[in-house]
Amino acid sequence: MLYQFVTILAAASLSLASTPSGFTPATQNPLTVTFGKSDGSGGKELTKAATANAPTLSTTKKLEGKSFAVMMIDLDIPTNTAGKTDTLLHWMQTGLTVAESGAGSALTVPASVKAAAPYFGPSPPAKTPLQHRYTEILVDTSAATAEQLKVLTDAAANRMGFKAEAVLEKAKLQDKVVAGNFFTVSNKGPAADATKGGNKGNSTTPGTAKGSTGATNPGKQTGLPVKGEAWARQASGMLTGIAVVAAVFFAL
Repeated sequence: MLYQFVTILAAASLSLASTPSGFTPATQNPLTVTFGKSDGSGGKELTKAATANAPTLSTTKKLEGKSFAVMMIDLDIPTNTAGKTDTLLHWMQTGLTVAESGAGSALTVPASVKAAAPYFGPSPPAKTPLQHRYTEILVDTSAATAEQLKVLTDAAANRMGFKAEAVLEKAKLQDKVVAGNFFTVSNKGPAADATKGGNKGNSTTPGTAKGSTGATNPGKQTGLPVKGEAWARQASGMLTGIAVVAAVFFAL
């Protein structure tokens, strides 16, 4: 009975994660991601135009560290193999500092700190999947050595196929993820054959977007409001919570 209870608690923990289902390293601590007047937190669907420039970051709880790094990864890059996707690093910024903001913390980038991977905005191609999940994780680098930070910046040079978990493990920072988030951006379609090329609207190349390093070309809005993973995770979390209560009741 105890084993079943622990298993249910583990499932509840995963369902309430702020990062997408199945993504690791997962975290339950929310990272607030804001693009101008558009809130990109909690799995919300945004437009390509709204996400053209790098967002501002904050947390609802005060952060203990003094220096942080953020990564933003597209988890749904189409490949030439039907049904399989790859990942792409859209942004890596180290040297983030913290300022207290009410009960939480606001993160800022000192002008002297260059991005390890300059931001470029989402631009999902007309290929399956049409909806892409863009995941952000905040890593506490307060105690990181120069060698550990170099592992991060070296990894940022290879955006395609970026695996956050492997990079953090190599840098020995896998236990330093303090907050996370994801939002989605969609292409209206119709979806072309994933095994064929010829699509200019491709999230796999930075193109002309400069994000936080300069002006951007937001282009045409391609966002499409959908009931995505955020709703599903909320429902899953509620059901899991009920299951936990039931498990405790029957265990007594």
